[in-house]
Amino acid sequence: MTKQHWQTVTTIGLLGLSFLLLTRLISEVAFLLAQPVYQSLRAFDPHGSFLYISLHHILQGLFALLAILLLARIFRIPLTQFGFSLNEWRYAVRLVLQFSLFWFFLQGSIGVLMMVFGDSSAAFHFPLTAWNFGGYFAFQILLSGTSEEVLFRALVMTPLLLYGKRAGLADKTNALLAGGIATLIFMLAHINVAFDPLRVTHFNLLQQLTVFTFGSFYAFLFIKTRSLLGPILAHNLLNAVIVTIGLILFLIFG
Repeated sequence: MTKQHWQTVTTIGLLGLSFLLLTRLISEVAFLLAQPVYQSLRAFDPHGSFLYISLHHILQGLFALLAILLLARIFRIPLTQFGFSLNEWRYAVRLVLQFSLFWFFLQGSIGVLMMVFGDSSAAFHFPLTAWNFGGYFAFQILLSGTSEEVLFRALVMTPLLLYGKRAGLADKTNALLAGGIATLIFMLAHINVAFDPLRVTHFNLLQQLTVFTFGSFYAFLFIKTRSLLGPILAHNLLNAVIVTIGLILFLIFG
């Protein structure tokens, strides 16, 4: 790799750090603004099973969309470049369904083995009533991926891909860098950190492996189709698969 290419990669790394901070800021502000709204509507979801995270993801998606519109206007980037199109939708749907079916059997098998031979619990973080589960399932299959793909794929990957292409990176190198950075940011978003004092409050290795696998798949879909349809569909459906497996394991093993 030439000196110019190293400089390009370094710049992409700095852009990635900037997007890490931006996505974290968007998420934290969305959490902050969702809190008072949730408190005023808490009677609708007294166990906190779905309303707070739904409000957070709605706000997060809107803020990410505003950031995209701002970037599009400043740099004159068509919104189709950010994935707002139906490119290759048949290919995307077919691949998402195949991968989701594969993951259902893989995680289902692993879940059964963990329940039989380990001490893992399949319990949910809320009382398992029809209302709580229905709201939580609706959040996962409708909002979780819709919000997060606009944030982590459209907002992060598009500027990185465009810069790498303008800087003369090979298509494969450019795709690996943009997809890898977006996946890393996606993984870090699933680690909770407190700042006073500075400490990690949540880190789950199995979750990180799953997020890495899913994030890589979403990035591949985005690069392959240059559309958000595939990543959003995959994200929502795979989250719904995980929730469904959790319900099945809970009903079987308690």
